[in-house]
Amino acid sequence: MGLFSGAEPLVGLDLGSSAVKAVELRRVRSGFELVRAGMEPLEAGAVAEGAIEDADSVSAAIRKVFSRSRIRCRKVATSVSGHSVIVKMLTLPAMRREELEESIQWEARQVIPFDLSEVHLDHQVLASAPGRDDTRVLLVAARKERVASRLEAIAGAGLSPVIVDVDGFALQNAYEANYGPGSSVTTALLHIGAGVTNVVVTRGGLPLFTRDLSAGGHQLTELLQKQLGIGFEEAERMKKESAVEALEGGPSGALLQSATETLLLEIRKTLDLFEAADEGESIQRVYVSGGCSELAGLMDRMQNGLDLPLEPLDPFKSIAVGRGVEEESLYQQAPSLAVAVGLALRGFHD
Repeated sequence: MGLFSGAEPLVGLDLGSSAVKAVELRRVRSGFELVRAGMEPLEAGAVAEGAIEDADSVSAAIRKVFSRSRIRCRKVATSVSGHSVIVKMLTLPAMRREELEESIQWEARQVIPFDLSEVHLDHQVLASAPGRDDTRVLLVAARKERVASRLEAIAGAGLSPVIVDVDGFALQNAYEANYGPGSSVTTALLHIGAGVTNVVVTRGGLPLFTRDLSAGGHQLTELLQKQLGIGFEEAERMKKESAVEALEGGPSGALLQSATETLLLEIRKTLDLFEAADEGESIQRVYVSGGCSELAGLMDRMQNGLDLPLEPLDPFKSIAVGRGVEEESLYQQAPSLAVAVGLALRGFHD
C-alpha cells in the first residue's frame, strides 16, 4: 500500500471530523459517472483534527454509509491530513536513479520533523519545468500511528483499504477531473471542513503548495456552546440555520465574527506565504469546498477578505450522475464530497 499507488476501481472514503463521506465512480465513454454517494454523521469527538479517537464509532458510521448508500465495492481509498502529515517539494540536481534515492533519504531527514522510523515515507518524481535540468520531487511523510488508526477503523467496518492518500492531493484530483488542469492559471483550492481546512495551490496539474490548517466549523460551534451554555447538537443547528450576520446581533455575535475573521486571516496568511516563498507566482483564482463553506455569509466574507475571483468548487461539474443517485440529496451534500470524489478517482490512476 502506498501514497501514490492504484489501478483499480475503489470507493473514495473521506473520514472527516464531523462525518464519513463515501463516493463510488465508474468510467464511462464521456469520462466518469457517479454510481453511489453518501454521508453519515459522526459522534462528537470521534475524529479530532484528522486523528481518529474512537475507531469503533467510526467503523459503525462507515458501515451505515455503505449500507444506506447501497455501496457494494469493498475496496477503498482513504486519506490523511493535519499536522501529522508533511508534504515538501524538493528541487534536486539531475542525477542517476540510485543517487536520487539516496539524496531523497538525506533530504527527508533534514525536512521531516519526526524520526523517519515513525513515518510512512513516499515520493513522486515530477516533470521538470521547460528549460531546466534539475529534478523536482514531491515528498510525503505521514505518521504511522495516524495511518494505522484509519486502517483499523476501515478494517473494523469489514472493508479493505488499498490506498492511503493525502486530503490535499485528493482535492486536487477532484478539481482537475472537473475543471481541467489549466496550464497557466495558478489556482488555490480551499476545503473548509469541521476541524481542518485543506489549502492547495496548483498550476498545470502540479501541486505547488499544500498545507492543512487546524481551523474549521467546529470553532464556531464551540464558541456558541461556550457563549450560550448549550449542547453541541443545538449549537451545530444554530450555526447551520442562522446567517453569520444575523448572529452578530445576538450574545455570541462578537465571538462568532472574531472566529470567522480568524479563519480568513489564517487562509490569507497561508496564501501570502506561498506567494512570498515562490517568487513570481501569484494566485489568480480560488475554488472553495467543504461542508463549512456553505455557512451563510462566509463566502461573501471570503470574497471581500481575499480580494480574488472566488467560486464554489463543484465536484460533479464534469461527472455524470447515475440513475440510482437522488440528485436533490447529492447537491446538498456536494460541497462536502470533494475529497471523497478525488479519492474515488485514485482507483483509475495508473
